[in-house]
This record gives sequence, structure tokens and C-alpha cells, in this order.
Amino acid sequence: MNKPLYTPGNTELWEGRIDSETDPDQFRYHQVVHCVDLNSIDSKREFALLGFASDVGVKRNHGRTGAAQGPDYFRKAVGSLCWHRGPSGFLDAGNITPDGDDLESAQEQLGESVYHLLSNNKKPFIIGGGHETAFGHYLGVAKYLKEVEPEAKLGILNIDAHFDLRSYDKAHSGSPFLQAHEHAEANDLDLKYFVYGINPMNNTTHLFNKAGDLGAGYCTNQEIFTHELDALQKLRYFLASRTHIYLTVCLDVFHSAMAPGVSAPAWNGIRLSHAQKVFEFIRRSGMLVSMDVCELNPLYDEHEKTAKVAGTLFSELVG
Repeated sequence: MNKPLYTPGNTELWEGRIDSETDPDQFRYHQVVHCVDLNSIDSKREFALLGFASDVGVKRNHGRTGAAQGPDYFRKAVGSLCWHRGPSGFLDAGNITPDGDDLESAQEQLGESVYHLLSNNKKPFIIGGGHETAFGHYLGVAKYLKEVEPEAKLGILNIDAHFDLRSYDKAHSGSPFLQAHEHAEANDLDLKYFVYGINPMNNTTHLFNKAGDLGAGYCTNQEIFTHELDALQKLRYFLASRTHIYLTVCLDVFHSAMAPGVSAPAWNGIRLSHAQKVFEFIRRSGMLVSMDVCELNPLYDEHEKTAKVAGTLFSELVG
């Protein structure tokens, strides 16, 4: 296996408007970010951004490539967003990039990096990259919980239009949660999976059956549109059965009018406000361990809309 490329945080990627250089109440993201090297983290700041610059899994899954550029595009696009959490700011721990087609080694390194951040009392925010990001991210969360709380009941909450439970010969962007299920079984980890926003038009009956076989829960986009309170109640039941949550968001869950910059744009996706209600539940629960946002593809974005959606989700985590 090849060694993935790691690059530390880079201040040159963060720029934007400056309303004041001295008043924290007027600061923007680019003024509160602290770029660091994963190998020498000693900051007391709580939140750490880490990029997974890969679309190898998207390519293997026959999707539209370009998400490998997502992490740095995110940094450039959100730099001018206003910051509301005080002067302490957050960390940017850089990017992990696969060496060529070697996704598997990069996922392993991502897992070790997430484990390292969690072990240093950081709350990771991983920005992809294709949804193959999720399996590497899961590996780090699983390793950390296995060490610090062996009896943990981990829930993966995926806000997504797709189950991503596809079979695989080689890992891809449509297989991460099947891989996670198999890993949990092999390592005696109590894991349950729930998807919020499933689009039946994009998931075969076979995938619905697969979800049933694995005991996965879900709410469809139509349920959210027409019976949102019932959909949120399903989510409450799921949360009640778990002690820790790993939250992952695939940007293709959102309507293409607000998130065109993805591999598979949604003509009938959910709204950002639907996801924000879920975030509120998670925040109140106190169970969130780590989070990622995946499938940001700058090649197809319009006026940075998709990047700003990702930035809003980041603000929901840190705000």
C-alpha cells in the first residue's frame, strides 16, 4: 500500500472581508482559524477541521468526480462568513489525500487522524471529499470509543438521499455504511444506522431490503415534506437507543437549487431548514462525537451556494 499525503493547515487558503482587526465581535471565519499540524496539536480549542481530499470512491461508483477539491474550496468559500462564538476560534488541521487510487490507505490514515483528534479532546469536523470519507471517519470514532467506553452504543446518523449500503469489491462512495456494519460486527461494537432524507427514486428495492436486513432505520424525503413531526419522532426513538452519535451529511440530500455542487444533484431534495432541526436535536442530546460533510464538488457549484450550505452546517456544529 502507498502512503497517503498529509498536508498541515494552510493560512493562505483562508481569506475574506475584514470589518475590524481588533474587535472579536466583528470577526469572520478567516480571522479566527488557527492552522496546525496534526502531529503537534496542543491547542485548547474545541473544534478541529480536517479535509479528506478524495473522490476515488466517487470514481469507482461511477459518479461525477471533482470532490477531491472540496476541502480547499470550502476553506476559500467560507472565509468571509461571520463568526459568532467568541475569539477562541477553531483549528484547521489540514488535508489527507490518497496516493493515486489507494483509497484504502487514505481511509485508514483518516481513521487514525480522527482517533488522534478525539484523544486530544477535539471535536472533529471532516470535510470531503466523496462519501467514501465516512468509512475512514467511522474507523477513528470506533477505535476511540472502543478504548474509552467499550460499552458505547454508537449511532451513525446519515442525512442523505442514498443508503450507501452497496456491495463492493473495492471500497467506494456507495459502500461506507455496509463496510461500517461489517467492521462493527467483526469488532463487537454496538452500532445502529439511521438515514434521514432517503429518496426512494434513487434507491432500489434491493437497497431497502438490505437496510431492513441490517436493522437500519430511515425517513424518506417525502415523509419529511408531508409529515415532518412524525419523521422527527422516528429520529427521537433512534437517539434514545444510542449513547454516542457520529453525524454525516451528504450534500446531495439537499435540493439542487441550493446544492448544485455535488456528484448526484437532487431535483426533489430536502431543504437546509430540515437538516437544521435535526442538528438542534443532536446538539441538545449531547451525544455528538464527530461530524462530516461530504460530496462538495466545486466543478458543479454555482456562486458558492453548495459551499455556503456546508459552511452553515459547520456553524451549526460550532455554534
